[in-house]
Amino acid sequence: FMLDHHDAYLPFLDRINALDGRKAYATRTIFFLTPLGTLKPIAIELSLPLSGPTSRSKRVITPAVDATTNWMWQLAKAHACSNDAGVHQLVNHWLRTRACLEPFILAAHRHMSAMHPIFKLLDPHMRYTLEINALARQSLLNADGVIESCFTPGRYAMEISATAYKSYWRFDMENLPADLIRRGMAVPDPTEPHGLKLLIEDYPYATDGLLIWSAIDNWVRTYVNHFYPNSSLICNDRELQAW
Repeated sequence: FMLDHHDAYLPFLDRINALDGRKAYATRTIFFLTPLGTLKPIAIELSLPLSGPTSRSKRVITPAVDATTNWMWQLAKAHACSNDAGVHQLVNHWLRTRACLEPFILAAHRHMSAMHPIFKLLDPHMRYTLEINALARQSLLNADGVIESCFTPGRYAMEISATAYKSYWRFDMENLPADLIRRGMAVPDPTEPHGLKLLIEDYPYATDGLLIWSAIDNWVRTYVNHFYPNSSLICNDRELQAW
């Protein structure tokens, strides 16, 4: 298995490393799935942009065998963790769970009445999201705010997030089963309860998450089918079509 943050960071490294007090690599970490079902890191690739035809842009660090390589391994893991923390907050948290919801929320308030069944379904999940996002832009995501001060990308943090949205985000791939398959953590299997088979058995995020996803999916399908038993009702619903 591979934790790959190479493409997310590499285009920004020259600018990040030019900032005072910031030094970063683009990382790939290779994990081995042990017989115990746990992931063990066995190699970390540290990459920099090419600076010339003979420059060395990559190096691979492996687990320690002596005191010197122990520090090299610890530093490599620190860079991998730094990459992962940035992607977690800027892409998986801010972009995928907060920013990407804003167009749907704004459109719902503009085009659907408060009594519309789909608005009533979504309202508890839309509530406070815009307010929290606005507060985040004032103190967390703003210039010289918490994110720029505490995370390695610094002033380029939001650009990394925007680039991920342009090149990676797809509405139809954001549901949990599709996301697990896209990331290589599962394969389609119609004989399994959720239509997929996990490749790592001890994976609480997926096993627990799929139970929650299945419950939400069943509830939403039942609710929507009650109000829209056929597609013509959807086509003729002006508020829904405007949304």
